[in-house]
Amino acid sequence: MSRVGWDRIEEIEEQENEDIGIRGRLYFLRVLMIIILGALLLRVYYLQQTKGQNLQALAQENQFAILTTDAPRGVMFDRHGAPLAINLPSYNVTITPAFLPSDDAERQAVFERLSILTGVPITNTLQQEALITEANPELVNSYSRLAQIYGANVEDTLDQAGIVKQLPDSIEGIWLENSFAQYLPAVITSNVPVTLAYTIEQESIFLPGVRVLQEPLREYPSGELTSHIIGFMGPIPNQGWIDQLGYERDDRVGWSGLESSMEIELSGVKGQRQIEQNWTGREVRQVGNAIAPQAGLNLHLTLDLELQRQTAEILAQYMEENRRTVRIDEITGKRTYPEIEQAVVVALNPQTGEVLAMVNYPTFDNNRFTSEVPVNYYLGLERNDYTPLVNHAISGTYPPGSTFKIVPAAGALQEGLVSPSRFLKAPGEIEIPNRFAPNDPGRAQTFVCWNRKGHGLMNTVLGLKYSCDIYFYKITGGFDQDGEYVEGLTVDGIAKYGKQFGFGRVQGIELPLENPGNLPPNRDWKAQVHGEPWSTGDDYNLGIGQGYMTATPLQVAQMAAVIANGGFLYRPRIIHHMTDEDGNVVLVDDDSQIIARAHQDENGNTIITDADGNPLNDPTISVEFDEEGNVIFQPEVVDALNVNRGYIDVVAEGLREVNSLVVDGEDRIYGTGATYVDWLEPFGIVSAGKTGTSEYCDNIAIKRGWCRFEKKAIQPTHAWYVGYAPYEDPEIVVAAFVFNGGEGSQWAAPIACHVMAAYFGVGQYAEGLTTIEWERILRTDPDRACRTYIQTDNRFYVPVVEPSEFAPEPDPLTEPLVEPIAIPEKTAVPPIVDEP
Repeated sequence: MSRVGWDRIEEIEEQENEDIGIRGRLYFLRVLMIIILGALLLRVYYLQQTKGQNLQALAQENQFAILTTDAPRGVMFDRHGAPLAINLPSYNVTITPAFLPSDDAERQAVFERLSILTGVPITNTLQQEALITEANPELVNSYSRLAQIYGANVEDTLDQAGIVKQLPDSIEGIWLENSFAQYLPAVITSNVPVTLAYTIEQESIFLPGVRVLQEPLREYPSGELTSHIIGFMGPIPNQGWIDQLGYERDDRVGWSGLESSMEIELSGVKGQRQIEQNWTGREVRQVGNAIAPQAGLNLHLTLDLELQRQTAEILAQYMEENRRTVRIDEITGKRTYPEIEQAVVVALNPQTGEVLAMVNYPTFDNNRFTSEVPVNYYLGLERNDYTPLVNHAISGTYPPGSTFKIVPAAGALQEGLVSPSRFLKAPGEIEIPNRFAPNDPGRAQTFVCWNRKGHGLMNTVLGLKYSCDIYFYKITGGFDQDGEYVEGLTVDGIAKYGKQFGFGRVQGIELPLENPGNLPPNRDWKAQVHGEPWSTGDDYNLGIGQGYMTATPLQVAQMAAVIANGGFLYRPRIIHHMTDEDGNVVLVDDDSQIIARAHQDENGNTIITDADGNPLNDPTISVEFDEEGNVIFQPEVVDALNVNRGYIDVVAEGLREVNSLVVDGEDRIYGTGATYVDWLEPFGIVSAGKTGTSEYCDNIAIKRGWCRFEKKAIQPTHAWYVGYAPYEDPEIVVAAFVFNGGEGSQWAAPIACHVMAAYFGVGQYAEGLTTIEWERILRTDPDRACRTYIQTDNRFYVPVVEPSEFAPEPDPLTEPLVEPIAIPEKTAVPPIVDEP
């Protein structure tokens, strides 16, 4: 029944008032909703029309990613194909911060499982703090303040100072350290076993942000034998590699040796591919076509690994023998054992400049750097006074001593200052008046020969044979006394011819940090550098490889090579040729860009193309192959010696006389090189060379108190020798240097002799020897090569270098067995030696 008319008027009025309030609120809500919807529409319009492209790009960035594919790094071989640097597969466990769970509990669960699988702790903050608390507080505070002052990491500083050992990185520490690069994988642990890698990869679907990435490890099969040549790799040194060269943060690059100098050639070009990924960062599919990486170039070196091994053993054993040989102080008579820690041997082909062997001591193990830089090991090498990380063959500079006499000999002959037949008087000493006070005998300077008795009359050949200092003083600095006049070559002439021999210049070997040494260019150099005028005494010292003259062992070897090949300075080369992954010989320009590829077709014709494979007809590019398809090495001439060939032959004759030994009844007449070692004439190999004993007083000598200025100046000496063989048609040049080694004829010449014997395969170094034959040769004269006389102990010495493999012993049933004959060691007959 309708209530209209039955309701009270008050109730009707109240109802009407309520309806008005409700309608007002509804109107307000409608207006508010319209405003909100309008704002949303405006926001949608703004996002679509103004920010649409940027947001779409961000969405695609989250959904799509461009991945780079590392190019296989080029490998290295010796001249016979023995591997020197190769790539091995390894697996790294990584986390990508952007794909880790945002929830703390979930992320902690991922870290806990990852720690169980890998053994890497989740955190070590408390343990590290406990170690700091237990340490000496004064030292901790002092070094912490120093670290803060210099902006260094406190924990690293305390660890390097040996105060608080720094614990290994934790998972949380790695996560926090790499949180700035959200989308770059951070390595938790590297080089894990393949079984663990598979396990983690299978579980990674439940471990968001965790991935196993394959990364090749660099391995060096020859290790310490070639570490100075091959080098090693490490992480990106600085941001410039990323910004300017296009490397990525987790890349590894060459830090030393060929790994560094040939980084661009070895690294290749990375590939690229675009993928779609899910929220965990796992790949869903590949988008479009991938760009394949271009493998790095392979380096085929001129190095002979077997000769390198034999040379290293020869050098190491002579260093040890030198350490065990007593030296007697000339003043006090004290007997001590020398400190022999640094030495170098360089072997070259004088006809091409190819490096056949390059041995450095002390050395290091570059395999320690395959996955990381071991801080303690690296710092130990850096702090060693003898700098094991430095390739002293090309970077170490030392006074070359009497080996340098080759330069003034050739220069003086060419300039007509002396003739080959002219004899000069060579007493034990000469006195040079002071040019500013010629009548004051107290200001005159005395120059002595190593042989204080004098050598009598000397010409160029005899001056070299006996290493007569007086002769070279006169032809270098000049002399005008007692009716004998010689116009000296002076520093200007030494600089002229020294540069042609390769001194004072970078010769361009492919290794990094080649040192030019120091060859004073003119008389003004001393005033400019030291603030003093050049003197005749400086000329005299320069003529015997002392004073301001310094050189590298490679430069000394190159000097002998110039005489051996008739006057050409070839660029020293350690790389024979390069090949790509298809076996093509590759040529690059100065910017390391490929300009040509070459190979032989099935008919033996040489096909040369450009970098893209298009036929190339450029007369300036030449690649030749021999009948067996091997690349023919092409030497490069850097300079030519401006000396008549006849004078070069005179110098070469003098070098041959250095190694000569003539026995006339009871008399033994020999050059300085044959004083203590039997050379290779019994095997039909005539050699030539030059000894050197150079005085020095560097930081090491000063630190150890070896430099003496008591009754007379007595300085420690380096041992030098450089020589070549065979004399008529040289195949090898060998330079041997022993730091603080003493007399060159005693401790450097025998090393070079053994290296030559190993190269020619004579005596105990002959190929195809059985164990019995090899042991018999070592005990028998004259079958063994390069027997060395140790004067101090009046005995003979020969290093024991085993062949890399022995021939099988004869079958006693089919072949007669030759038993070794025990021959007693001959009693040493000491040669008559004038002490230098």
